[in-house]
Amino acid sequence: MPAYPPIRTTNRALLISVAVLVLLAVLGTLVAFLIHSLKLTSVSDRQPVEEVSQRLGQPGPMHSVTLDNGRTLDLPQGFTISRWVKGRGALRMMAVTPDGYLLVTEKDQGKVLAYALADDAPAAVTTASGLRLPSGIAFHEGYVWVAEETQVSRFPYRGGGAAGSQEVIIGGLPSGGHNTRTINFGRDGRLYLTIGSSCNVCEEKDNRRAAMLRLNPDGSGMEIFATGLRNTVGFDWNPASGEIWGVDNGSDLMGDDLPPDEVNIIRQGRNYGWPYCYGNRKVNPEYEGDPSRAAFCHGTEPPLVELQAHSAPLGVRFLTGSAWPAAYQQNFFIGFHGSWNRSVPTGYKVVRVGTDLKVYDFITGWLDQSSGDYWGRPVDILFAGNNMYISDDHSGAIYRVTASP
Repeated sequence: MPAYPPIRTTNRALLISVAVLVLLAVLGTLVAFLIHSLKLTSVSDRQPVEEVSQRLGQPGPMHSVTLDNGRTLDLPQGFTISRWVKGRGALRMMAVTPDGYLLVTEKDQGKVLAYALADDAPAAVTTASGLRLPSGIAFHEGYVWVAEETQVSRFPYRGGGAAGSQEVIIGGLPSGGHNTRTINFGRDGRLYLTIGSSCNVCEEKDNRRAAMLRLNPDGSGMEIFATGLRNTVGFDWNPASGEIWGVDNGSDLMGDDLPPDEVNIIRQGRNYGWPYCYGNRKVNPEYEGDPSRAAFCHGTEPPLVELQAHSAPLGVRFLTGSAWPAAYQQNFFIGFHGSWNRSVPTGYKVVRVGTDLKVYDFITGWLDQSSGDYWGRPVDILFAGNNMYISDDHSGAIYRVTASP
């Protein structure tokens, strides 16, 4: 075998440089191929928002509808809205009976009212009365379930909107602070209950506050399902995934745009941050001096969607099984009750979270943007038949939204 002369240092360095250049070229080609395969584009190459919206099948422009009280609401073309119930008190959460009645709590009057869904101008039937701040309501296994400030009861349903005597299932719930209680039954047949905080920002002494609870229908087996939820009023089950989606109201006194209100996927055993954290795991100003809080916040659940601060999201519903256009199917609708101390008022509308997790206005007009005055405050949302129903605890109304044929 011939003897080769030793490679000089300069030649060795040259070879190494060539090898590195070849390797970089190969990696560059591979990256370019991956980018092309994933169809990634620069910001300047992306389609305009309008084109993307059309491609996603988002609905077209809004139109105005004048109600029987002379007020005007704006909603997408192809829909109409009317005041289906009017002249009542603080109408809050809603449910539907098997025989076609809409149930609604009238918080300030201590009542549950029923309205026949088949009627265009329904008369009220009093289902229950003499209650203390009733808010949450559900229908389950032949009973009307009602959440008052300090207890959850059920009433045997008689039909036609009427019900029998009250049976307290669980009492001794904490009072004061956020005094509404929301209930619903899960696919597991168990009762889910949310209780808001007693304060703006504080460490609660009662672990049932700022939490979602779960218990058996007979009141036994109560457990803390999730914590760190400052005031989760509305929640519903995602029809596709079976997950619980809920909205949470952020704290006050941090300015007009902080903290964000939230849409959360509420999972068992998880903590959602309050009172130590807000938004995407950020430490609340009250606890910034404690270095342990940053580590704690890092381990909490971030929101699925951040909403405009102080919108006050309350009732929620997923749209399923409706004759509404495909663009709205499995959207998450939210009633924004509206701000109470923001320098520029916000909320006072119904929005929807699309399957793209973007937030779209659905109905606006309860707030006069020029003056900051409002004449209505949406609370809960319910779908029955092909209609949407929206309760309003400020004007004492229920609106009916219908998709045009």
